[in-house]
Amino acid sequence: MPLRRKDVRGNDNWASYMNRQHLRNAGPITIAIGLLLFASGCKDTDRGPTGVDAYSSFVNEGGDITFPADFPNGYVFIGSWAVDSSDGVADIHSVYTRPVDVSNFKETGKFLDGAVLVKEVSGTLGAKHTTGNAFWAHETKTWFLMIKDSKQRYPSNPLWGDGWGWAEFDPATKKQISTNYKADCQGCHIPARQSDWVYAYAYPVLGSKGQANLPKDAVMGDRAEETPVHGGVIAGQGAGSGVAAGKVAFGVTCAACHSVTTGGAGIGPSLAGVVGRKAGTSPGYAYSPAMSNSEVIWTPENIAKHLEKPKELIPENRMGNLFPRGVQDAKQRGDIVAYLQTVR
Repeated sequence: MPLRRKDVRGNDNWASYMNRQHLRNAGPITIAIGLLLFASGCKDTDRGPTGVDAYSSFVNEGGDITFPADFPNGYVFIGSWAVDSSDGVADIHSVYTRPVDVSNFKETGKFLDGAVLVKEVSGTLGAKHTTGNAFWAHETKTWFLMIKDSKQRYPSNPLWGDGWGWAEFDPATKKQISTNYKADCQGCHIPARQSDWVYAYAYPVLGSKGQANLPKDAVMGDRAEETPVHGGVIAGQGAGSGVAAGKVAFGVTCAACHSVTTGGAGIGPSLAGVVGRKAGTSPGYAYSPAMSNSEVIWTPENIAKHLEKPKELIPENRMGNLFPRGVQDAKQRGDIVAYLQTVR
């Protein structure tokens, strides 16, 4: 029995010795593996959502754009817009981009190839508060997305042009619903043409370089309501009334999207000969289904109604989204209609 106990003790000592040797030999291997895992972890973290290539992530070979599956992960809020209306605030536009795109803009003063901008357009609710009438974002109305394309990758795809990929998405399904960037997306960006189609000055996080194209007629938001100013010209000022005033008002309010040259379609259709014409029938323009299927005839009365409330006469038409406030001044509407009656 003692001998057996000695053997057992000896075996225990031998096992303990072998375990110590195993740990000594395995230690460096374990540390090496740990370092590799740590390095791998750091690499993945650095690569993260901000380094994801937009083209491989949500643009296919033909240039079709899908909504970023990981949004809002990897994106930062950079600013918002409030679009006024006669009742207060019609829409709130909230804009997001990736941290790497912010850093690049601060350094270079521009959005580099592959930069991504996401805009959420929300309806509003409002109520009286102690500080006055207040409005806040409510239900999402639509989503827009822009991807910077400095290489003209998809020249035959109608969602790409002027240095960007453009898309609009259904708020419920996130399905891409835009068919042509000029007709569906670019209209709201006309005033920002000189700053690569982006209102960079509205996004303080972009730094001083984003303020390069701040409008000269920008005013503080707490000023009393004044006559609307567009492009440095006060609509209708000094123009009298009737056709002459309508031509001035048209140039200030409508000409960014519409021409009066036959066949001169731009963001919107040509308005040459519009009075008396059936809606959605100007040659050479890709109308929205709502406008194409409408039975509205552009009488002077209907044009005035459409100018006053662009969303109501023909629901779901594009102008209702691009120019939701319309022309609120009755005299100015009448002058524009008078001018359009002379354009053939």
